[in-house]
Amino acid sequence: MTPSALVRHGCAIAPPVSRSALRWISTEVKTNYGHDASLPSAQASPDQPTLASVAALKKKKQKLVSDTIMSLASKFAHEHQGASWTKEHAIGANGALMKPPKQYAQFQRIQRKTRALGSKVEKHYVPAELISNPAGPEDITLELLMASQAHMGHNSSLWNPANSRYIYGVRQGIHIISLEIIAAHLRRASRVVEEVAYRGGVILFVGTRKGQMEIVTKAAELAGGCHVFTKWTPGAITNRDVILKNQATKVVNHLDNVLDGFDLYKGLARPLLPDLVVCLNPLENYTLLYECGLKSIPTIGVIDTNVDPSWVTYTIPANDDSLRAMAVVAGVLGKAGQKGQRRRLQDASQGNVPWNMTPELTQYIEKDVQAAVTKRKEVMGKMQSNIQGFTEEEQKLLKSTDRGVARKFTQDDIVNMMGETISQDDEASNATVKSEELPLTLDTQESGSPDNRINR
Repeated sequence: MTPSALVRHGCAIAPPVSRSALRWISTEVKTNYGHDASLPSAQASPDQPTLASVAALKKKKQKLVSDTIMSLASKFAHEHQGASWTKEHAIGANGALMKPPKQYAQFQRIQRKTRALGSKVEKHYVPAELISNPAGPEDITLELLMASQAHMGHNSSLWNPANSRYIYGVRQGIHIISLEIIAAHLRRASRVVEEVAYRGGVILFVGTRKGQMEIVTKAAELAGGCHVFTKWTPGAITNRDVILKNQATKVVNHLDNVLDGFDLYKGLARPLLPDLVVCLNPLENYTLLYECGLKSIPTIGVIDTNVDPSWVTYTIPANDDSLRAMAVVAGVLGKAGQKGQRRRLQDASQGNVPWNMTPELTQYIEKDVQAAVTKRKEVMGKMQSNIQGFTEEEQKLLKSTDRGVARKFTQDDIVNMMGETISQDDEASNATVKSEELPLTLDTQESGSPDNRINR
């Protein structure tokens, strides 16, 4: 029998190791079995460690290991002992003696020399940058759209045949949207948003999916519009008099400054309707798009390969499941709205107002004009009773206003008219006071006072 056979035979006839013996060999817990005890038997010992003690020992072992790791470079560490740290000392085995200022200067020289070495990553994706500094309409590139996965559609079995004109092809069972079509439709939508903002329209951005809150909020902030990132309330457009009755309304001038004196109009005015709605997820907001269709409100929507493009007025074929793609789309539209707002304010500062007042506000101002004219007539009648007669200018003004024909006045004319009314009230009161004080002054002048006699 060969030696290898003897070894195999010996392994075969060797007694198997008991389970308790294996556990005793593999554990690090020290167990006291007594002086007369041999190897632990299969029966559990009363001194067997509990789970709590084992966990404490493991924690202690981990602490020892961490202390050992932290102390691996202990021989290279130097303690800062007072002023000795500011003295000259060598760095490295063969380094020259240098003080900390010289060491820092040498470090800067090394940085300047080695700055060109290694690889550079010029463009990299920063998620927050699409929110804080979004791309504008002029920054739309096919590279940006592809990097944001705007071209990824749904499975080819879930497509809507009406989107066949937007689809470039199929890859691994997924429809691929043409990047050129995405860029063209996005530029067209940005022009629409810019013109609506230029004419003072109300733009509503809607995105109700998870993660779209900050995207929609930033886009509305840039464009000076409104935003909705929660579930759309059905009837907020078709039944706005009931649902939005508690929403406040303000009246502004051509420079967006709030005007005072329209409290009665604010209480009677109906809630406003949006002039343009931008929807990032049309599938979840079909009710909103339906209400916009009933009220003839134009809409812009992101249309994926499984969405019906006839739901919106201006389509943007793109991947609506990618937050990065939605951030790019909303950022471009928000920047376009910001550009339109700047153009409008710039033209308004030069006297060119590209928008008109609503018919309701125009009627309210005309009623105020008639009330101001009536008030002026009453004031002039009081002046006629207190003063002997009118001047030539007042007679001409009465002839122009007493015809009973409604005249059109601007806001500046109204302000001037109210100011003249107040000044004329003051003049009438002053004239009355002077006429009452005139006899008293004559009596005092005839009798004379001691002071007057001394001055003479």
